[in-house]
Amino acid sequence: DYNLRNACEMKKTSKQDIENTESTFSFKFTKLSKAQSELRTEALTKISEKFAKTLAKNALGTRTDFAQEVLARLSEPDSFNWTDHAVLCIALSDIRTRDGLLRLLHDEVDLRESVCDHLGREIARADKQWIAPLATVFGGLIWLTGFPEKTRAAINLALDTDPSYSLALLLDIALRHNVPASVWSASLEAVSLEACLKGAA
Repeated sequence: DYNLRNACEMKKTSKQDIENTESTFSFKFTKLSKAQSELRTEALTKISEKFAKTLAKNALGTRTDFAQEVLARLSEPDSFNWTDHAVLCIALSDIRTRDGLLRLLHDEVDLRESVCDHLGREIARADKQWIAPLATVFGGLIWLTGFPEKTRAAINLALDTDPSYSLALLLDIALRHNVPASVWSASLEAVSLEACLKGAA
């Protein structure tokens, strides 16, 4: 994220007026039944335990596998089941896996809109603790497709849920200081997948 951080710093020290991007877009949330909530919790617990167990044995391999699994699932048109939902939430809650997935998704230009459709549906039925990473990734991707007002709504949602979520804070600064989405794209492109997964991005 060096390029984006640097651009934000340059904008903050410039004398240009800051324009806030206001959004009329909003997320619609799904009220789950008790049975649905229980299935969601069961899937999240199972995938969380799997991730932790394999991460302890092979961190890079685990993060690579989860990022690739999420990318493959996001590439399919079918709606997510609860296991898919859990894999997505757990992957994005781990910063290195999240960044690796963002790097992969950056190169999948034709998939961006359909991926955002998936993410929007999963945000709608996610528990609060997973909203910040889901909404931030949605915001970062939808920004690249040319919809800054949806990015603003997503980042607002992420920060309302977790005011300290660092990537959302960075994107918030970029939006408030009119940093172009091309800088965010260049930041993603500048690092390798391995560097993202190892935390060197």
